Formats: sequence, C-alpha cells, structure tokens
Amino acid sequence: MKFIADRTLGKLAKGLRMLGYDTLYYRGEDIHQLIHLARQEDRIILTRNTKLALRRPKDRIITISEDHPSCQLKEVVQKGTLSLGKEKPYTRCLLCNDPIDAIPREEAEGKVPDFIFSQQRDFYRCPKCRRIYWQGSHLENMQKKIEELF
Repeated sequence: MKFIADRTLGKLAKGLRMLGYDTLYYRGEDIHQLIHLARQEDRIILTRNTKLALRRPKDRIITISEDHPSCQLKEVVQKGTLSLGKEKPYTRCLLCNDPIDAIPREEAEGKVPDFIFSQQRDFYRCPKCRRIYWQGSHLENMQKKIEELF
C-alpha cells in the first residue's frame, strides 16, 4: 500500500514512513498534479481538503480531519487503511522515503557522534540523502507509539 500526502500532512507522511509505508509528501499546490501522480503510481491520497473526495469519487482518497499528527496517524489506522505486519517499521528514510540499507559499522565512523558509534553496532543509511540511522533510545518510544496505534 502506497500513499501520497498533500502539503498539509507532512508529519503524517513522516509517521507513515516510520511504520514502513511508502509515502510521498506532495508540497505543491496543484491538486490536479497530486491526483495525476497518485493515479500514475497507484497511491492513496491523504488530504485535509474535504471537497476533494466529493469531486473525485473514482480516486482513492482519505480525508483527514484531525489536527495533531499522532491523531492523524490514528485516524488512518481507524479507517482500516493500515495494518501492522505487511510493512516493516523503521525501514524507510524519514526524509526521502527511500528504503534504508544496512551498512558496515566502519562506514558510520566519523559520520555519527563518537558516543553513538561506541554504543551501537548496527547502522543503516539512506541511499538517496545519505542520512545514517541507528537503533537508539528513541526506538523504544517509537515502539510504544506503534503499540498504541494498533
């Protein structure tokens, strides 16, 4: 399942990426381009525009009514769109949406804080933006959020 979030739902897009869902963040204002891209790539549109779904009944559109990002993610779950299990959490770059790859530990040396390098064994990198990820203490907090969602 793939999504495209409109420009009002950037934090929701990041949350979906955290869960492992392929989610584009469309920053443009042209709604027709958003729809075209969604159709072209077979994506579900996530929007706060309440009129869009009424005008485009053939398209797969989820209208988000919640304001807070964590509530928006919960709203997508409640609408039956997400299921934990198909996608693997923490496997996508939160910035680029590309799948991240495991890298040899040595490649992270000098590119992450020394303390992190000494404490961690496994590192991952986005092939697009080159951002490096590791399973830090924040992972426990993220796991709690996922459990609350499902």
